[in-house]
Amino acid sequence: MEKKVKISLILESFHNLEKAYADLKKLVSMGKEEFVKNKLVWDKARVDFNLAFESSMRPCRHLSVVYGLRTTSKDCLVKLGEHIGFKDLKNLQDLTNFYIEYRDPKKTVDPEELYHFLEQNIHVFKEYAKAVVEHIKKTTGNVLLIDFDLLRQKAKHVKDSVDKINFVLSVDLEEFKSKPMYYDRVKYFYQVAYDSLFDICKHLAPKFGIKKFGDDCLLKMVEHGIVSEEHKDRIIKMIKLKNKLISTWDIPQEELYENLRETKDWFEPLMKEIAVSLKNLLEKVSSSQKSPLRNNQEKEKDKKE
Repeated sequence: MEKKVKISLILESFHNLEKAYADLKKLVSMGKEEFVKNKLVWDKARVDFNLAFESSMRPCRHLSVVYGLRTTSKDCLVKLGEHIGFKDLKNLQDLTNFYIEYRDPKKTVDPEELYHFLEQNIHVFKEYAKAVVEHIKKTTGNVLLIDFDLLRQKAKHVKDSVDKINFVLSVDLEEFKSKPMYYDRVKYFYQVAYDSLFDICKHLAPKFGIKKFGDDCLLKMVEHGIVSEEHKDRIIKMIKLKNKLISTWDIPQEELYENLRETKDWFEPLMKEIAVSLKNLLEKVSSSQKSPLRNNQEKEKDKKE
């Protein structure tokens, strides 16, 4: 069976790499004198370097399997780099050698040596990640790096959880109140449904150009026109219910019953609108990719004529 690239693994790893890289860059920008004299600074730099390297290695191990490369921790970055056409292989090997030599925080490293090494080499992390991402986009055609397996999985969690909520709420209020098991289970089902919908939002929001978001991810989708304005008040109620379930377990049974009877039917329309917007986005991206190709073909045709 053909092995597939796990998009979410790549994105998560390089997100962690990006954070570690930003911290390292900030520490190096302090200047050698201030860096060297502060042990807390160079201790943090070692931790950040290890995180950056390990965040690079995780997708490297995965892609080595996908591409059929035989690698070890000593040569994975270099062999994958060579496979994807990355030119700065020597620096990749330098990063690997330094990590292997000093990954144990107990091992002493001269702070000046550490500073100079980071100053000269940390840029390779960013360039390497970019090269890997571009290779994946090119070879898979998935230019937005959308994890369709993740979306399908989360959508199934939403549907299954809503079905279970419907089953529990098929009993009348009195029976619901008489059985604590109904109360406990339906709270769990709602949280799974909401968290799964939120995970879909969190994955897709950057693809739609939403750069800053938190718990308000779904509301940001309303702001950007990905889902219609009519969902705004519904989403606010869904968030409030979710937060209430997180912060307290003593929400009155009747209140929970009525809230869920209202909110359970809002999940599917939201997912459908997100799916439509995603389809439109993919068509737009596909069209923009074909346009340059079409223009080049027309230029070649004009030359021949």
